[in-house]
Amino acid sequence: MKQLFHTLLDGLRAAFLRHPRGTTMTSGAGLFIALIAVYLAISLGITWFDAGPGQLDPAGISTVLVDSLLTLIAAWLLTRLAQRRDIVWGAASILLAATIATAAVIHWPLDHIASALLEHDHALLAGLINLLSRIWWFLVLIVFAHWLAPRGPGRALVAALLAYAVSAAAWLWLPATPLLSPAHTSSADVADSDAGDTTAPADDTTPTTDKSQDNVAAAQPSFDAEEVMYNQPALLDAALAKLAPQTPGKVDLYVVAFASDAEEDLFRNEAEYAERLFAQRFNANGHVLVLENNAATVATRPLATWTNLHHALDAIANKMDPAEDILLVYLTTHGSEDHQLLVDLDPLPLDQIEPEDLADALKTAPGIRWKVIVVNACYSGGFVDALRDDSTMVMTSARADRTSFGCSVESDLTYFGKAFLVDALNKTTSLHDAFDLAKQSVATWENADKEEHSEPQLATSPSIEAKLAAWQKQLRAPTAVPFAPAIAVDSKPK
Repeated sequence: MKQLFHTLLDGLRAAFLRHPRGTTMTSGAGLFIALIAVYLAISLGITWFDAGPGQLDPAGISTVLVDSLLTLIAAWLLTRLAQRRDIVWGAASILLAATIATAAVIHWPLDHIASALLEHDHALLAGLINLLSRIWWFLVLIVFAHWLAPRGPGRALVAALLAYAVSAAAWLWLPATPLLSPAHTSSADVADSDAGDTTAPADDTTPTTDKSQDNVAAAQPSFDAEEVMYNQPALLDAALAKLAPQTPGKVDLYVVAFASDAEEDLFRNEAEYAERLFAQRFNANGHVLVLENNAATVATRPLATWTNLHHALDAIANKMDPAEDILLVYLTTHGSEDHQLLVDLDPLPLDQIEPEDLADALKTAPGIRWKVIVVNACYSGGFVDALRDDSTMVMTSARADRTSFGCSVESDLTYFGKAFLVDALNKTTSLHDAFDLAKQSVATWENADKEEHSEPQLATSPSIEAKLAAWQKQLRAPTAVPFAPAIAVDSKPK
């Protein structure tokens, strides 16, 4: 225990760019294994603090084990270049302790600071903080390498570069999974608790859908509910079979459009327009899947349910190159103050979707590395923390405590759907720039309507930005795609 304590202190010193004392440099593999257990415990605590309790995920454990192995390889490189091969295990133990300390006292706080800056529209400062967080480990390695070989600064720099390539740059393509995986939770019992009442969460501009006995009698379903559920596996399999395989040597974009409220046709309009937009303008033809709840399409489109989404994402992960290609998921529906996405097609008893449920569906086998998740719903900012990671961009149409606008039976599209899909993405092929344009448009419309601003949210990282920039370069002079609603209404949003 004394050796473990002194090693952790040395790791903390290294994390703050100070030379370790090295009192445990002659230790063996046992100390390194003990530090792996400490790493697991601290990672578990951080994940629990950020996301709350959940189930232990074996993939998350493997992430810690792989990182420990990479740290061991980095230590071997450093000691070999320093011509001190006899202290490999001691150096590896201190370096793993530095990994733990850097994650807990450097990366974790800086990531939270960057997130807070992004939420307050300080994107430049957030980017600088993210950059500092990413290069900090390189600075730690330089100090550590110089400590091992104090008379050779040039050799220390080269050693640090090699160690960084192994222990940090490798995570640009390796999948990383949190230690806690939230189980799928059903809120259908809550939604159906009042004699089958699945009232939709209301936007400020939309009256709550009151499914009283009179309304239910006036809107009986035009389909056989049992037949619809029976046909789902075949419909989903047929839709997935139409998806084209990945193109070798090219970054392909795969898109899932998910419209889960059957009460208002605008959600169907958005999903089907997203299908045309990404297929025609963003070279995703043959790579777009639509899941939607609408009485008019129950015989032709698979439903937008958590189960279908989960199965679809697993199937897409096996069609695409999960380490190279990009997945974009666009979800549009109503959202509630307790951060549930409405999944509704009366009289079917469908589960609602919470942030943890969506995060769970995205944990495919094989794991999809690069993702863009767009959640267009009231209070959708509540999904950001559950979905964000270094290789995922998350966009939401509202803050966690704000409604979004344009959801009504008089609209063809939501405000955010029109601003982001129809207006912004027909002006630019940059998803980040499109979000910024859409945020400005939505704010302008909300000012004109004298509504409280929804404040769309964006969570991003240098890694996913670089990946999207590389994909964007493949697009050649894309043309605009005009919007034509699948089902038109009398008036349109601004």
